[in-house]
Amino acid sequence: MAPEVFTQNDDDGTSEPLAGEVGEILRDTARRAAAMCPTRAIQLDEVS
Repeated sequence: MAPEVFTQNDDDGTSEPLAGEVGEILRDTARRAAAMCPTRAIQLDEVS
């Protein structure tokens, strides 16, 4: 299962999946990071 990338909406506290090209790039980066380190969850701020 591919990781999902969310953005925080501070106005009402809801999270929605990122859309468009930026969302796809972040999802791809998260998938690659998870493949390199499958034994634990990776926080997106660890991926640079």
